Amino acid sequence: MDFTPRNIVNVSGDCFDHVRVFSDGMWNVKHGESILQHSLVRFHVQLIVIFLLVNSFHLVLQRFHFTHFTSEILAGIVLGQTVWRDNDKSERLFPTVVRNQVFASLSKIGYILFSFLIGVRMEPSLIWKTGRTATFLATLLFIFHHIAMLSIDITFDKDKEKLTAGFVLAKEAFSAIYFASITTTEFVMVSTILMQLKIINSQLGHLALASSLLFKLATFAVGTLFGFINAFVNISSQVGARIVIYSLALIVFTVVVSRKTMLFFIRSTPVGKPMKEIYTTMTVGILFLLSAIGDEVGLHYMYGPLILGLAVPARSPLAEVLVAKFDTLVSGFFLPLMAVFCSSKLNLFQLIHEFKDAVHLQISLIGYVMKLLVTFIGAYFCKIPLRHAIALTIILNAKGITEIAQFLSFGDITELDAASGIFLVFLLQAFQPLLIKKLYNPADQYIGYQNKSIEKASDDAELQILACAHRQEDAVAAIKLLQYSNPTKQSPLSVYVLCLEELVSSSTPLLINHQLGQKMSSYRVSRSQPIIDIFKYFESQYKKFVRVNMFTAVSPLKQMHEDICWLSFDKACSLIILPFHKKWNSKGKLVSSNTDTRNLNITVLERAPCSVGILIDRSRTQGLSSIFLASTYRVAALFFGGPDDREAVAYGLRMAGRFGLHLTVMRFITPTTEQVYHDWDYMLNSEFLRNLKLGVSESSSVNYIEETVRDGADTSSIIKSIVGGYDLIMAGRRHQTEPQALSGLSEWMDLQELGPIGDLLASEDITSAISVLVVQQQIMKASHSSTLN
Repeated sequence: MDFTPRNIVNVSGDCFDHVRVFSDGMWNVKHGESILQHSLVRFHVQLIVIFLLVNSFHLVLQRFHFTHFTSEILAGIVLGQTVWRDNDKSERLFPTVVRNQVFASLSKIGYILFSFLIGVRMEPSLIWKTGRTATFLATLLFIFHHIAMLSIDITFDKDKEKLTAGFVLAKEAFSAIYFASITTTEFVMVSTILMQLKIINSQLGHLALASSLLFKLATFAVGTLFGFINAFVNISSQVGARIVIYSLALIVFTVVVSRKTMLFFIRSTPVGKPMKEIYTTMTVGILFLLSAIGDEVGLHYMYGPLILGLAVPARSPLAEVLVAKFDTLVSGFFLPLMAVFCSSKLNLFQLIHEFKDAVHLQISLIGYVMKLLVTFIGAYFCKIPLRHAIALTIILNAKGITEIAQFLSFGDITELDAASGIFLVFLLQAFQPLLIKKLYNPADQYIGYQNKSIEKASDDAELQILACAHRQEDAVAAIKLLQYSNPTKQSPLSVYVLCLEELVSSSTPLLINHQLGQKMSSYRVSRSQPIIDIFKYFESQYKKFVRVNMFTAVSPLKQMHEDICWLSFDKACSLIILPFHKKWNSKGKLVSSNTDTRNLNITVLERAPCSVGILIDRSRTQGLSSIFLASTYRVAALFFGGPDDREAVAYGLRMAGRFGLHLTVMRFITPTTEQVYHDWDYMLNSEFLRNLKLGVSESSSVNYIEETVRDGADTSSIIKSIVGGYDLIMAGRRHQTEPQALSGLSEWMDLQELGPIGDLLASEDITSAISVLVVQQQIMKASHSSTLN
């Protein structure tokens, strides 16, 4: 008999004397040994190899809009039996004979945290606000899913398969779970793909989220009920009664005791103060305790974490802290590890060879195709446009890590059935983002077909403006501008205020209409309330001429432009006012610069359905006292030519009717202006200036002057010399007819979204306490291809 160490299984504690968890270093490895035989070292090397390979794949595939999950599955396939069959070197690093209990345990710990975060991000209360279309789709999918589950009956012949009765029951149970995983709609996968494609707060995104949330909660409740009934019918009434009692006790403890404990944590934390570390630690301790208890009483180990996550008060400080602490750990470490670990057990050659025996895959694929058809018919019946209906169908049938976790939890991933499920999920999800991106672009609906600009608006019509604010200072700056917009009985002002808040602890973005009495979570002090109070005061001062409607958008920063564009489109606004991303203090010193705000402004400029103004506030007066009107207000509108300059001057002329406001329109020309430019835009400029000069002769509050310049240096000198004499300077972003007057300035721009003049007025060279409004006129369909160029 061969007694070599490779064939000995030593369960005594003495083995740790010979094969330690850690090594003495790679330079002290004895002859005939390997540093990889030490489990801790091997684990570290495995992690390095896995994440290097995953990120290498993603570096290439992200250019083609493949998800990170695709790279994780591919990395697992490369590291698994498909590529490294019967390879001794690979076997040392990723042994296939012995199951890697470390990876399996970490994957399940990750799934527990993942299930908990799913519950935290869900908002069951939103089902009462679900629209008819979302309710219809969720109901249709729910009915199809359960009819399909009841219609499918996969049985195994234990004599032919040479299995015991227990194994047959386990395989039949896994068959049902396999089919259910492929034909269900997972809220978390829907929200994930919407986030990846940056359409989570588009109209289609809101519909998909509402439908999947309603479906998931209904399926969860009915699935729990069926589980109790199944325990009574298939096991015994005694066991069934015990499972029901224990499960209900667990649910009551979670919903009542745990929730009250978490509410105590929230109320014990002063407003604006960070939550104590002990509160987060206790919550996580309760999480793993509930998971263990649930597994003991006959429930699945992820059941307790999901219930606890649902019990966490939505959008509360505790929810924000939990998501902030664990989201990166789960999505960046545990879930990729799970995907690689599971896919490494997949042998593509074996799957192809035994494809005719992969009954689960074939039946589930048929069920998936049928669900696609049912979803599409339902969406088309709701009069959703064809391309959008196809995109919605794909979104509501998104697959990914949730299904992989189901196979890991309920089946043996080394067997053909579970491996085929992993491969099927990989195929289904790989091309979903590409198809959706081709079919649906939310920006298409905002492209201008109808003129919505101040220049084209009638002087005696209501002017509708959307004012956006991230914080109180933005609201104060916007109100100062709106006060001088000259609201009158003949030309009233309708202001739509949009308070912008980042979505942190939820998967569901919100657009709250405060006129309908909608509110934020009662467990969280909203940053939008001071902004709302300021605009309410503004409305109270101009009751007869100003109407203010207030909204709050809670969205991911990278998708916040959707709320801005949609609201301005829905309310037919002529101008969007955006706060500048830089802030100055009362001494004129730059104190903050927010890149996320800048990117938001750039995206809005690209997609806005109306004119856009970026408001740069450098005034030295801080706080609420600055919103009280001064006796005189001096405004300068700079004109070089082009639609943006005409829009800026048109807004200035609308202000000019206000008592105490003096407007100066300053036109910059070059010696060759009259000889060179005779195109259509030049004709529009000439007509606009002709009407302007007629108006100037009839008004004492408007002054028109012309400045002749040779190049950008002259222009810069003149602008710098006048900034101290005005409270507000207005300029267009693009200047199409005077390139010589801007030569040099355009080449040295740091902020493309402001244009050369706006960039100059926002530079460090300007120290005067002025406000600047950089205006871009509405981009019509014919010229909407590349706004920032």
